[in-house]
Amino acid sequence: MWGSHPGAHAPGRELPALRAYRAVTDATSRAKGDYKNPLATKPMQYCLTIDTEEEWNWADGFPVHSTGVENISRLGRFAGLCERYGAKTTYLVNYAVLDHGSSCDVIQQFSESDLVEIGMHVHPWTTPPYHSTDNTTRTSFLENLSVDHAVEKLNSTYQLHRKRGFHPRSYRGGRYSSGKTTLQFLSQNGFCVDSSVCPFSTWPDDGAPNYSDRNPDPNVLVQHDANSPNLWSIPLTRIYSRQPFDTWNKIHHLIENTSLSRLRLVGVMERLNLVRRIWLNFETEKVGAMLWTIRNAHRLGLPYLCFTVHSSSLSVGPSPYARTDDQVDRIFDGVEQVLKCLASDPRYQPATLAEIAENLDATQPRQANHKIN
Repeated sequence: MWGSHPGAHAPGRELPALRAYRAVTDATSRAKGDYKNPLATKPMQYCLTIDTEEEWNWADGFPVHSTGVENISRLGRFAGLCERYGAKTTYLVNYAVLDHGSSCDVIQQFSESDLVEIGMHVHPWTTPPYHSTDNTTRTSFLENLSVDHAVEKLNSTYQLHRKRGFHPRSYRGGRYSSGKTTLQFLSQNGFCVDSSVCPFSTWPDDGAPNYSDRNPDPNVLVQHDANSPNLWSIPLTRIYSRQPFDTWNKIHHLIENTSLSRLRLVGVMERLNLVRRIWLNFETEKVGAMLWTIRNAHRLGLPYLCFTVHSSSLSVGPSPYARTDDQVDRIFDGVEQVLKCLASDPRYQPATLAEIAENLDATQPRQANHKIN
């Protein structure tokens, strides 16, 4: 069970040495200013983000023109659950979904709710214009394309959004890809959020982004004047269960990337209830870890909670997380437990990604214009 700290052992049964070590690290992090006032009364915002896209077998690579979007017609179960608990959702929608009349109709119906934001998402391999190399692992990350080709794909998706009646302000790159080309496009077209960063993460794939040293704090990517919204990086919530995050990230990195990995020390730390990584991802994370994070987010000084799931994992299909009814039901059970916990806790309030950025703009002092280097 998850108590005040995640792990296999209750806090009262910890080894004395572990308790002493924790006391030292917690005191150090407080002295460094990593902890925020746990008694702060302003509600913390939380957002549910859905990468809204075609379905395909992820093990089959990146098939160009693969645009089966049957999963979109089955999103009603998820939308109804969110509405029941008053949760706000940001559907980050890609070209393939808007290019099909039936799936576009579903998104348009969702957009009529005050609880819903429609943002933008780009899969290079299913977004025109197409080149012969668009189906490689490296080119599945938009920032690895030539500037002109990447901008063409961003613009074709954006223009289709506008044609369908949407004015997206929030963005997430497919496979979490973002960089100078993307950010310049977002800034020029009035976006206020890039939610592509997955903190403390990297991937072995050729050309993958490296966020291994990025913490979960938001930051201004482009500073505009008082008449225009800033462009904010709003990272997903992926954290360590103990502050200071940067210190534990260095420890994990050392263990995972040296001969120490053979000792499986990361698993040992989890079993000893010392520290573990937690990602608010309904597909991969244990519901107990997500509920623990909700209970402890203020103590950890988190700026907000940003949950994530793929639309293709919310109904049975080729997604690796949703091959059976039992797998889908497991995801929905986690979503419901999380939403029920948040709805019953007055320390939280629902928000879309754009509303999180608006709140940051309202609480952060304006500085001189900051532009992308």
